[in-house]
This record gives sequence, C-alpha cells and structure tokens, in this order.
Amino acid sequence: MSETHSQHSHPTLPGHGPSTTILVGAGLGIAGAFLGLAIFLAACFGLEGSFLFSPLPLILGAVGLVVCIIGAISGKGSLDDTQVLGAMFVCLFGIVGGILEMSVRYNWHIFAQT
Repeated sequence: MSETHSQHSHPTLPGHGPSTTILVGAGLGIAGAFLGLAIFLAACFGLEGSFLFSPLPLILGAVGLVVCIIGAISGKGSLDDTQVLGAMFVCLFGIVGGILEMSVRYNWHIFAQT
C-alpha cells in the first residue's frame, strides 16, 4: 500500500532559472511605462500638474534598460532572446513616454513649426 510515486517537483538547479537582473530590468520598464500612462491619463483629465512627475518614467525606463542589458550580457539564467528583447522594448516605452511628457512640461518644440 505504499506508493512509489513522488509528487515533488524537481528542484531548479542554480543557473537554470530566469535571471533576476533581467526580471528586475523588465519590472522597472513596466513600472515606467505604466507610470507614464497614468501621468498622460491624468493630464487628459485636466491635471496639468501631473507633468511634474514626467522624469520618473524616463528614469525608470533608462535604469531598467541598463539593468536588462547587464543581465543579458552576464548570461546567467535561461531566458530566451525574445524575452530579453521584450523587456528592452517595454523599457523603451518608458523612455520615449518620459521624453514626450518632459517635452510638454518644459515646452520643448519637437516638431518645429516653420
């Protein structure tokens, strides 16, 4: 009446799980993109003061991109290249969104009128 089947999953070996540096970089990029979206939506509802927080998505996206690149170069973990590229893409959303929101805050003219 004793069962020989083990219901325990195999433990993850060191170096075979996802790299935490890439996951942290992707998390920072996602936070920057969502914060930029929240700032944009708040400004759409008339809260012009929300552009005071416009450097935050830029900083989060830039730090996330650097951390993600460092994690990809170090090569620890088993993330696919497409997952690293997706993390970098989300970080670029935060960077571009932060730059566009800072252009509104500081009255930069991106598309010059002639």
